[in-house]
Amino acid sequence: MTRYSGEMQIWRSMRAVALCFLGLVGLTLSYPHSRASAAPAYSPDNPPPNALPKEIEMGDKAAAELEKSPKIKLLDPNKDPQAKVLLDKLNKMAGELAKASTRPEIKYTVKVINDKDMNAFTLPNGHIYVYKGLIDAVASDDEMAAVLAHEIGHNCRMHALRAEAKAKKLSWVNVAALLGMVAGGRSGADMAAFSQYMLLGIMNGYGIEYEKEADSAAVKELVKTTYNPSAMVTLMERFDQEEKRMPDMNLGIFQTHPTSAERVAAAMADIMEAGIPFTPRDVKGGQEATVAETLDRVSVKIDAVTIAEFALVPNQTPSAKERAQKAAQQVNDLLKANLKMHEITVDGDDHNARLLARGVEIARVTPADAKLENTTPSLCAQKWRDGFKRIFWRENINGKL
Repeated sequence: MTRYSGEMQIWRSMRAVALCFLGLVGLTLSYPHSRASAAPAYSPDNPPPNALPKEIEMGDKAAAELEKSPKIKLLDPNKDPQAKVLLDKLNKMAGELAKASTRPEIKYTVKVINDKDMNAFTLPNGHIYVYKGLIDAVASDDEMAAVLAHEIGHNCRMHALRAEAKAKKLSWVNVAALLGMVAGGRSGADMAAFSQYMLLGIMNGYGIEYEKEADSAAVKELVKTTYNPSAMVTLMERFDQEEKRMPDMNLGIFQTHPTSAERVAAAMADIMEAGIPFTPRDVKGGQEATVAETLDRVSVKIDAVTIAEFALVPNQTPSAKERAQKAAQQVNDLLKANLKMHEITVDGDDHNARLLARGVEIARVTPADAKLENTTPSLCAQKWRDGFKRIFWRENINGKL
């Protein structure tokens, strides 16, 4: 889900694909030189014969092989009480999401790989693996539920069986290259290099299609639960920001996922289609504006950042406290409505200076307010604007924009 630079970046992308399709290797070896035509369009509405027994065989075998690898370090709930608490929580979440899915008969088991990568993948028969780095990166339980719902979506769309059917077209040499890459790490990947590059190009083409389907399935699951579907968008937005911060590098055939920007747009479309309001601050737990009164002023603050300060003036109507309460309520309403930083503006002059957000007047600066800052009303309004914008910078740094 994140980008890396140079050779290691390409290797990790290759390894991620290998892991995701590990469950296919054993079965694909049974078709060493098959040249099948178009693969069946398997889905929950059109399952292949004995679909679930086949998935059980594929998934359990792949999970057993994966967990034998010395490179895979799983959190052990029997040795670490904190790991047990985390795993119990994740498995409870997966159970709730499974009931809301199109295949509630599948029992999901979540395990955590003790690695700082921001990634997750699933194997058939409900085996879900989440990297510790991704768990640390999510902003809330809603975002963690979005990750699990996405992985459950892969199972619901029968992606393993569909990919296995398509993989029958591949030659034994290509599959052996993939097996060498999974089993032997980078040294294994050096063997039959041309074949594995060709294999990854084919598999990644399937992967992009499946990732989009899993995102859409996840939103539909979240809508039926207590978790906020907006989390799918906030999660993808965070990955989009991460991608923009990394050096630009075109991975070509090694791109295993659609770009985060594409996924943000698609998830937003699914939320709108479901008629669900988009409420990102409810997902990320952004703090609300509050009112605080001191000897000579009433302030509107979010955490330690002051947005505006109103001078206490005797017999003023409305009072400073009433002005502050109104401003705080408007700020909170706009933030819940996904206000953007660039929508915070000022207008007017020293006779009519105002702080605006999305065209709505938050507060009007009086000469007494400006005097608190030893400045003019116009410059005071600009200071209020800058304080309001500072909230966005702080929340962006904290991952709670």
